[in-house]
This record gives sequence, structure tokens and C-alpha cells, in this order.
Amino acid sequence: MSEPDTIIDKDSNVGWFPLIIVTLAAFIISIDISFLNVSITNLVHDLHTTVVTIQNIIVVYALVLASLTLLSGELQKVLGRRKTFLIGAFIFGVGNLIASLSLNSTMLIIGWSVMEGIGGALMWVSMYSIIIGSYTGKRRATALGLGGSVASLGLVVGPFIGGFLTTYLSWRYAFGLEFIIILLILIFSRSIPSFPATMHWSEINIIGGINSALGIFLLVYGLILLNNPYTLFIGPFVIFAGFILLAVFYLDQRSRINKDKHPLVDIRVFKIRSFLLGNIFLFLYGSVISGIRFVIPVFVQTVLGYSALLTGYIFVAMAVPMFIVTFTTGKISGRYQPRHIIALGFTVCLIGSIYLISVFSSNPNFLQIISGIALIGLGLGIIAPHGSTLAFSEVSHENQPDASAIRSTNSNLNTSVGTAIFGLILLMGATNALSVEKLTNGLLNSFYLVALIFFLGIIMAQFIKLQKITKT
Repeated sequence: MSEPDTIIDKDSNVGWFPLIIVTLAAFIISIDISFLNVSITNLVHDLHTTVVTIQNIIVVYALVLASLTLLSGELQKVLGRRKTFLIGAFIFGVGNLIASLSLNSTMLIIGWSVMEGIGGALMWVSMYSIIIGSYTGKRRATALGLGGSVASLGLVVGPFIGGFLTTYLSWRYAFGLEFIIILLILIFSRSIPSFPATMHWSEINIIGGINSALGIFLLVYGLILLNNPYTLFIGPFVIFAGFILLAVFYLDQRSRINKDKHPLVDIRVFKIRSFLLGNIFLFLYGSVISGIRFVIPVFVQTVLGYSALLTGYIFVAMAVPMFIVTFTTGKISGRYQPRHIIALGFTVCLIGSIYLISVFSSNPNFLQIISGIALIGLGLGIIAPHGSTLAFSEVSHENQPDASAIRSTNSNLNTSVGTAIFGLILLMGATNALSVEKLTNGLLNSFYLVALIFFLGIIMAQFIKLQKITKT
């Protein structure tokens, strides 16, 4: 039941090299999420497919990550953290190879959406468990902070890397770059600390895992079906089936808790007001950012004729303010009310979205677009860290693993939901003919929804409980 090699305990003095190796996973997963969006028109051309098909491939990748996060958390308890991480790395690497050699959209969805999605879910969950188990006290806080920063860095450089490689070489080289990083992880894998397994296979809540994974999958897949006139009538039934399975999952988890059986996740954390609100804010944040990452590239490359590299610069303009403002989190979180900080973030985003609506209503230039995008990035940079802090502010130590699993599921689910919904709005009526007029109307409608979501965020921020603030 235990893993080979050294099993560390809380008194072990683990160096920083293992941290570098495991956080490489966060880096490539973040790149993986962000780089392909700037290559949409190239993918359509190279794979002889449609924008809708590429949208579905992007959605399914995030969907596989979201559906398997909770089950991956259980698997690491049986297999051990390091073994789960390395199995995920191997599957991710095989997916890299298939994706880089894709001859059609089917190969890309198998390699990227399915295999990299499975590998990414296994690596992502076990990565944070390895960090938490390897470091204590201030070193743990530093390690977790570095892990989050590396993931954010991947989101910053991902669009640029994808745009550069797509413009001057091919989008296939981006998958090749990820494969090289996977090889480095596997080569230096023996430096990663080992931990004993804590569960037997018989203890896994397999029914709960299937219900949660299938429920999440059907819920979002139903949204994808709405984008096709031939499957439009099936979509609502698939969405309803997803809701039913998630309801069954909720009732099953509640029943197991009442009977003192091991649940897949402790759903009682949803009774914590700050946790529930924090995750709602993060869901709104993630849905918007993933939606923007889809609609902007399609519009600027199809209508304005931008290259993948120029499109990448647009998202660098969004990511840089987000990355910079996160460093102010510790300084302002203890001085101002969370409701005021988060409301400010949504307000800045709302101003940016209204500005972009006015810009896209005419003939926008590059500077106007990146100015609006940067403003939204600034607001999102305020919302994200404070939303996370709020979500975990009242979660007890013993409930942190369950809260983290739910948070990870949320972060991947909002990506798939955002891409599906905003893609549906952008491409509605434009499936076969991506005309300038239809895409422009679709883009404007997308940003009207963005503005509405940000306004809703401002309202919901007022429901955050007031906290005692000590100004220094």
C-alpha cells in the first residue's frame, strides 16, 4: 500500500528542487489551457474543420479536467501522491505526441481533449497534495505561493508562446515544447517525495465519482449540442440529465456523511457562506475570462485579419495586469473589507467591458482593443486572489482538502462553461458562414453578457459578511 523510495514526514527537510519539478506541471497545464485559443483559425485550416468543432475540442478539454478532478483526488489516496502525479505526466505526454501529429480534429480531441485532460487532472490534484505534504509552516506558504505564481506565469506567456510558434512555425511545436517539459519531469521524478497510500480500492466512493463526472460532463455537453441545429433539440434533455445526476451525487454524499461513511467530497462546506460566495465569484471570473479567450481570437483573426502572434499580444495585455496586481493581495486584504475589494474588481471589469462594447461597435484599432482588455485584466486580477482568500477564510483545517477539490473542479468547470456559452452566442447563426456582420453582432452580444455578469458580481459582493479590519 505504500510507494517505493523515501517516504517523508513532517520533520523532513525537503529541498526546493522537488517543488520546481512538480510546479512544471502547473506551468504546462496553464500554457495548455491558454495557447490554443490564439491558433483557432490556423487549426481550422490545417485540420480542415470548422470553428464550432475547435470550440467543442477546447470545451471538452476543460470538461475532462473538471469531471475527473474529484475522482483524481480519491485515486491519489489509493495509488499515492507521487505515483498518481507520474501516471498523469505519462498520459499527458502521450497526449502531447498525438496532438502534435494530429491529421484531423479526431486525433486532436483524442490527444489533447481526452488524454491531456485525464493526465492534467491527475497531475493537478496530486501536485498540490505533494506540496502540502512536503513543506510546513512558512516554507509551505512560500511553496504554495510559488506554485500559484508559476501557474499564473503560464497563463501570461501561453498566448504569446502559442502565437509566436503558430505564426513562425506551427501550433504543433507548442505541444512539442510541452512534451519536452514532461520528459524533464519524468527524468527527475525520483526527487519527488513519496507518501503512503491512505485508502484501499474498496473504500473509494466509485458511484459518487461516476455520478459527479458524468453529471458535469452531460451538463456542459448539453450546451455544446445547442450550437448545432441538428442537435439543438437534444441539448436541453442532456443538460437536464446532467442536473439529475449531480442531484443524485449530492444526495448520495449527504447520505454517506449521515451514515459516517467516507464521502467523495464533504458537501457540508457549501454551508459556509464565504466559501459559497467565493466560489460563485471565481466561477463568474473564470467563465468570463475563458469566454473572452474564445470570442476575441475568432473575431480579430476572421474580421480584422490579425495573426496568431498579434492575438497573443492581446491576451498578454490582459494577463500582465492580472499577474502584477496579485502581488498587492496581502497588503490590501487586511486593510479593506472583502466586499469592497471584490466589488471594486467587478466595477473595473464593468468599465472595461462597456468601453470594449463602444470600441467594437465601430472599426477598432489594436491599441483600443488592448486598452479595454488590460482594464478587464486589472479587474480580474483584483477578483481572483481575493475571491480565493474569501472562499477559504472560514474553512477548517480538516475540510481544506475537500474545499480545494471543489475549488479545482470549479476552476476547470467555469472554463468549459464559459467557452461553451460565449461560443454559442458568438457563432449563433454563423456556423456555416462566418460573415463580418454576424461575427460583429455575436461579439457585441457576448460583451453585453460580460457586462451583465460583472454587474451581477457587484450586487452579489454586497452579501459578503463584514469583517473586523485592523489597519496598520
